[in-house]
Amino acid sequence: MKLKKLFSAKNAFFAASLLAASILINTFSSCATTEVSVPVPGQGVVKTRNIYVEYYMLGDAYFKLEDYKKASENYELAMRKKDQYWAAYYKLAKCYVFMSDWSNALPMYKKILERDPENASLKASLAYIYSMQGDFKQSISIYEELLEAQPKNQEYLENYLAVMAADEKKFEKNYVGKFTEAYDILKTEYPENTNLQTFETKYKELMKIKDEETEGEELTEEGEKEDNPDSPVSPEKKSDKKTID
Repeated sequence: MKLKKLFSAKNAFFAASLLAASILINTFSSCATTEVSVPVPGQGVVKTRNIYVEYYMLGDAYFKLEDYKKASENYELAMRKKDQYWAAYYKLAKCYVFMSDWSNALPMYKKILERDPENASLKASLAYIYSMQGDFKQSISIYEELLEAQPKNQEYLENYLAVMAADEKKFEKNYVGKFTEAYDILKTEYPENTNLQTFETKYKELMKIKDEETEGEELTEEGEKEDNPDSPVSPEKKSDKKTID
């Protein structure tokens, strides 16, 4: 008896569901028929516009989910709507950055910057893209331009130092003075900056500067005495290369 009631209840549920689905299908069918037989002037244009707005919104949704591939696909479609072209174009460029697609991101950011040449945020983004492509010269040039306008900007100083340090082959020849100057500004203005020690260590590594304590340990291991005047490197001898205090 209980099974019979349950079966009847299920049948009633499925019947109701089918009825609802049928009503929806008939409704959409009648609407479709109406649109074909009695078209509303301009309705097609409105629908097209709404579709591209939805593409843009879908792009934003996927972007928040960090699915940049899906987001980029929707932004590309959204660009077909004229009045949201540049907004979608910018979002698409950001997707390329997050996907590390530098070859596509670079020309897009350059084009956006042409429309807004004084935008410091765009310049910083472009400098970052150049650095990720290994074009340190262009990146450093942009950071120098940014620091000329904002010489105490902590983020610019950090990135400037990082890019110079990344160009290891040309560091000693081209960037030593600039590096120490930027480092001094960062240390003076932001003494609690957590990256100061990292930059100092990297500088010593690039300049092949060893700490005096380390040098003393190496000499001891070789059997040299600290007070031996004939020692090839006495403890009193200091490196002729500039150090970062």
